[in-house]
Amino acid sequence: MKKHLALPLALALGLSLGCAAPALAETPAPAVGAGSSPAAADDADPAPLRTVRVGTSAELAAAFKAALPGDRIVLADGEYTMVKLADKAGTADAPVVVEAAALGGAVVTSGQLEVARSSHVVVRGLTFRNATTLKITASTHVRFTRNDVALTFEPPADPTSSRHWLQISGEGSGYHRIDHNSFHDKTLMGNYVTVYGGATQISQHDRIDHNWFGDSPAQPVNGGEAIRLGVSALSDSSSFAVVEHNLFENTDSDPEIVSIKSDDNTVRFNTVRRSAGAFVARRGDRNVIQGNVFLGEGKPGTGGVRLYGDDQLVFDNYFEGLRGSGYTAALQIDGGDVDGSGATSAHWRVHRATVVHNTFVDNAATIEVGANYLYPPVDSLVADNLVVGSAGPLFVEHKQPAGITYSGNLAYPTGAATVGLDVGPREVRVADPRLVRADGLWRLRPGPAVNTAVGSYPFLTEDMDGQPRDRRPDVGADEVSGAPVTRTPLERSDVGPAAP
Repeated sequence: MKKHLALPLALALGLSLGCAAPALAETPAPAVGAGSSPAAADDADPAPLRTVRVGTSAELAAAFKAALPGDRIVLADGEYTMVKLADKAGTADAPVVVEAAALGGAVVTSGQLEVARSSHVVVRGLTFRNATTLKITASTHVRFTRNDVALTFEPPADPTSSRHWLQISGEGSGYHRIDHNSFHDKTLMGNYVTVYGGATQISQHDRIDHNWFGDSPAQPVNGGEAIRLGVSALSDSSSFAVVEHNLFENTDSDPEIVSIKSDDNTVRFNTVRRSAGAFVARRGDRNVIQGNVFLGEGKPGTGGVRLYGDDQLVFDNYFEGLRGSGYTAALQIDGGDVDGSGATSAHWRVHRATVVHNTFVDNAATIEVGANYLYPPVDSLVADNLVVGSAGPLFVEHKQPAGITYSGNLAYPTGAATVGLDVGPREVRVADPRLVRADGLWRLRPGPAVNTAVGSYPFLTEDMDGQPRDRRPDVGADEVSGAPVTRTPLERSDVGPAAP
């Protein structure tokens, strides 16, 4: 079993002791520090057919114009005006690579990077301090990796106008990877990463991983997400995007930190710290939110997950110290303002949400149902979750749901907290789970949560730490296990350009 040496939860919180997502493989790479070659810290490219070294903006423009499959364009340290790279047909064995000679040493101070109508292009190790956005347009297999992005837009006359920092769009777009970058210090409206597509189809099979999204203060209106997967007009198309292993810190510029507006996406294994917002399945169906860690650290407005639409799946997530409510409750299975048909920009009624094996500790608003809009959720399942708190009701039904099943949940209300539902122990059992503090989270030790889950789910193969679930799973996101831990809450050193 996991070794837990810390104090029990009730004692550490000052409570009365008497109170009763298909895996994507990634090749590990050695660590890299500032000044070292970005290629040394990355998945190996095929050997270049030609290396083109540039040291001026004019040489960079000429290299882009003449680029051939297999070229590696290497930028010496210095400042550059960026130009468009268009109509370059690289291949998996002969990509067009644009990289800094030393990680972060090539600094883009003006111009615009747009990769257009191209395939198999890698942009790596640059620093972007220019005042124009980044674009990937009508292309496939573009990789944007180990770059540091802090764009320097002048304040617009209209403070509600948007600047989307990195935008993927165009007909036939897909198979891009945005990884190991830092996006930070956004002061205007707009998203850090926006995934669009063509006229009817969103870009498909994109992967956004191991990035740091940080320090975006609150904005006057909505429209400042860290990541947005889709747009209302494309929300009935499937994206198959994977957003994983990213760290979000102080991303406060929109109530939706990650906004999903398309079908069939997976958002997993991310860590959110001190961010006033939530991961939101805003529009679209069959999305998976798995194994994320939400740490509010008592900051106002911090939230977890909010759901709309059909067949959303939420499991193995950990929520602690969140202080939001309503739109930013730890878990909001929300109401809808349309049911079955209506404007794609509306909030579509929840049907058949599955919320299982999550852990909630010390949140201001924990599991809420139907806080907003007209139509309550339909035929949803809330099962085998572990819910602990010392204030307020742990479960709240703002509207009577049209069919909801509670099963196998374990609640431990202490202090002024209550369960909040008039149900029996089959639905919500009340007991002290005997949590202990270990590796920064509250975790299980032998007690009433161990081996007592009642559901059986084919997708439940491991816990939040990547440890395998046994034949009788534990309630909540954690499984007591002696197997190696393969995932822990992310720190700055785990993501971004210099991460291993």
